[in-house]
Amino acid sequence: VTFYSYKGGTGRTMALANVAWILAANGYRVLAADWDLESPGLHRFFHPFLPPAERTSRGVVDMIRAYQLTAMRSDEQRSRRELPTADYARVEQYAFSLDWTFPHGATLDFLPAGSQNLEYVATLGAMDWDEFYSGLNGGEFLDMMREDMKRHYDYVLIDSRTGLTDVADICTVHLPDILVDCFTLSTQGIEGAARVARLIESQYPDHGIRVLPVPMRVDQAEKDRVEAGRAFARRLFTGFPTGMSDSERQQYWGAVEVPYQAFYAFEEILAAFGDRPGGPGSLLASFERLTAYLTGGLVTGLPVLEEDLRTR
Repeated sequence: VTFYSYKGGTGRTMALANVAWILAANGYRVLAADWDLESPGLHRFFHPFLPPAERTSRGVVDMIRAYQLTAMRSDEQRSRRELPTADYARVEQYAFSLDWTFPHGATLDFLPAGSQNLEYVATLGAMDWDEFYSGLNGGEFLDMMREDMKRHYDYVLIDSRTGLTDVADICTVHLPDILVDCFTLSTQGIEGAARVARLIESQYPDHGIRVLPVPMRVDQAEKDRVEAGRAFARRLFTGFPTGMSDSERQQYWGAVEVPYQAFYAFEEILAAFGDRPGGPGSLLASFERLTAYLTGGLVTGLPVLEEDLRTR
């Protein structure tokens, strides 16, 4: 499942982090992967639960770069257009579990973008995505990486780069079964998100990607403008999500909308802890409803946590 937004500032990363926590708390093996390589931020939501030894861990960039360097050194293999070895696509070499006990042996593993230092900047700058795809069989490598993730986890949640970029294409087209298309109710945000949804529908129908549009940071203080934005979004996303009747689609749009809460604008805190369970208008409740749609109704809520533990 890729969480994508055409523009920044939608709350996309926060939504992913909370959905990941809800899934793991319900007993599933979950991987949260930070593919926003130029502006990684998923680790901030998990910071209290990161083992100290892993807070400068390698990640996606290091994984792909290791593959690239090996492939470039192996001229014979390149001429046969073969991958050096499937071992480079093993995500568990770079992912690690958060320091929290989930029920039934569940885990929430985190795959960071990479170590946040000067070396990371240099490594990212050296990435040639055209060469990765055309000269180094990058598409096959990503297929193997995708299969490895699906083999080891029940749910893989990917935080994508914004906009229309090579990295965003990997996250929106190559990897996902489901695309959570996040946007705010601004004209530019709605148009950009709808454009991406239509591109996937028209150009990649064989990929079978299910697109779920999700309005975010909805501020009820501007009621008239919010209503206009809702109407505009539903018009541009006519027919989405697919596979629903008109009444089901109307119910969906009313359920998944994520409200704006000023409390969460100042610090990266999981709503799984910041919100008291049971409030229908809370941020947590909106993430629970989104999780229900992502799982086909298998997971509908966060199990109740002991109040003292939650507040601590």
